[in-house]
Amino acid sequence: MRGNAQAINLILIVVFIAVIYFLMIRPQKKRDKETKAMRDALKPGDEILTIGGIKGKIVRIKEDTVTIAVGADKVKLEFVKSAIGTVLDKKADNAEPKKEKSQKAIIEEEDNAPKPDRNKKVRPKKLNKDEKQDKEAKKEVKKEIKKEESKKESKEEK
Repeated sequence: MRGNAQAINLILIVVFIAVIYFLMIRPQKKRDKETKAMRDALKPGDEILTIGGIKGKIVRIKEDTVTIAVGADKVKLEFVKSAIGTVLDKKADNAEPKKEKSQKAIIEEEDNAPKPDRNKKVRPKKLNKDEKQDKEAKKEVKKEIKKEESKKESKEEK
C-alpha cells in the first residue's frame, strides 16, 4: 500500500511539471523566438514603437543598437535593440492588388457616408414614466415637503 502511494505522488509531481512546462515555459519561449526574429529582421526605414512608447523611423542599425529619427525635427535617438517593442509600418510583399482595391473602396465608402449633425441638441429620453406620472409624482413630493415644513413650524411654535 505504501509503495502504491509513493508511485501516485511521483506521477502527480511529473504531471504537475509537465503542465507547468506546457502552460508557462513553452509559450514564453515561443514569444521570445518571435521577438528575436522581429528584432533581427529590422531594417532602416521601418517605423517602430519602443517599449517606452516612443515612435520613430529607423535610420541606422548596428550590432546591438538602433538609431531612430523621432518627430518633425528628426531628432535622432539611439536605443538598444531589446528596447524595441513592435514594428508599426511593416509593408507586406505578398499583398494582393484585390485586397488593396477593396480597402480603397471601404475608405471611399466611409468618406461618402453622411456626417452626423454636431449642432443638434441631444435630449435624454424618459425611460419608464409617462408625462402624467411625472407630474403626479412631482405634486406628491411637493405635498410631502409642505407637510414636513408645516410640522417643523408647529414644533417651533410650541
